[in-house]
Amino acid sequence: MKITDILTMGHLEYSETLDQSLNVKGITDNSNEVGPGYIFIAIKGHMADGHIYIQQAIVNGAILIIGENDRIDLTVPYLKVKNARKTLGQVAKEFYKDPSKDKIMIGVTGTNGKTTISFLVKQLLEKQGYSVSSIGTIYNEINGKRIQSVNTTPNAKMINQLLRESNDQVVVMEVSSQGLEQDRLEGIQFDYALFNNLQHDHLDYHDTMEEYFECKALLFEKLKPDGTAIINYDDSWGKKLTERLTAEGKMVVTVGEEPTNQVQILAKELDNVSVRYKNNEYDLWSPLPGVHNLENLTMASCVAHELGVPYEQVTPYMAQFSGIVGRFEIFHLANKVTVVVDYAHTPDALATSINTAISKGAKRIITVFGFAGNRDESKRKAMLENVCQLSTHAILTVTELFGSTIDNLYADYVSIQKECHVEDKTSIIMDRTLAIQKVIRGAQAGDWVLLLGKGHEQYKENYALKTKTDQETVNYLQE
Repeated sequence: MKITDILTMGHLEYSETLDQSLNVKGITDNSNEVGPGYIFIAIKGHMADGHIYIQQAIVNGAILIIGENDRIDLTVPYLKVKNARKTLGQVAKEFYKDPSKDKIMIGVTGTNGKTTISFLVKQLLEKQGYSVSSIGTIYNEINGKRIQSVNTTPNAKMINQLLRESNDQVVVMEVSSQGLEQDRLEGIQFDYALFNNLQHDHLDYHDTMEEYFECKALLFEKLKPDGTAIINYDDSWGKKLTERLTAEGKMVVTVGEEPTNQVQILAKELDNVSVRYKNNEYDLWSPLPGVHNLENLTMASCVAHELGVPYEQVTPYMAQFSGIVGRFEIFHLANKVTVVVDYAHTPDALATSINTAISKGAKRIITVFGFAGNRDESKRKAMLENVCQLSTHAILTVTELFGSTIDNLYADYVSIQKECHVEDKTSIIMDRTLAIQKVIRGAQAGDWVLLLGKGHEQYKENYALKTKTDQETVNYLQE
């Protein structure tokens, strides 16, 4: 593609002296990926400034540099822009020929439930006969091939590249607030956008819940002209979003317990949820335990129904669902102890996970969890209080240090134990694998052990047991 075509269609002004015959072979914001004929976009990130890698990009073959700094003398043309992240999206959209326009795009946002809803939507649509790509937290799946995921929402270049590579009809994408705030979805348009909930999380990144909400709401500005918003109206922030979108004249489908919702939840009992849609009632069976998963299934079924999946088919389509790694993943041990690995890491999610175990008949519950180093400290007290209120005993351990140290995190644990007056209900074992070992070996028949916070993620720290995930640790201890 000609360099001027990309810049013109991306609405970027360029000097007439630019060689218009140049062909662009690729675009990237990573200087290590640059090859001959590439455009390099220098982005000022949270950890590093891409401008310091400009010379490396030129050595590797870059024919144009785009950045935010004042014009500098280089051996190749330089284009200054106000927002390099947004520009990356604009350039990627043109280079990859606006791939989102050719797909049925489904974006899922919310504090909790994004991954589960995305997996459920994929299952329902594939059973209906659609081919479906997915982009999200656990992995990306394109044309049936799974690719390791780095972020919940990749950057704009990667998203456009994945969409261009996909031969599938539908793309289901988890959309994070950070991804929206950082313009990773610049140029991407959605046919359906789902809002599940907004709960206390990421306030180390977003200063307030209002700011957090506004970032989530950005997704709904990316709806195609005939796109539809599907919103959990039982969530107070969902109500606020519904009022805003309705006032803007957007198509909105609400899901919730109030009779005014287009999809009304009538009852939630065990693994079944009853809904009313257009005066007809349907019973939907969830293959995943917990009231929250009944709500997740209702949201997934709503968008699937918009694409032709009959509500009568939801239960049979769910019959072969194989579960989701790290999302209330159950292990039944030989000594009749039940172990659960779950990603829960917010106050509400922790309570939900433990309450799900209680609903499944758990009597004694030992919960292993922790805080994430230099991350949102404002939710820690609520996390500990929820766990201690619902568990028989809790073990505080490392989830991830995120730049903190073992000693600092240990001191935080001792301090919050005293603040919450839960010294008698909690222990501290900083080595996560040894914490799990102690709990599992000390558990008795009928006990439930909940390993919360890591889910599908690999350990970032070195522990005594040379395992890489909570699942590996559980399996190792059974050998």
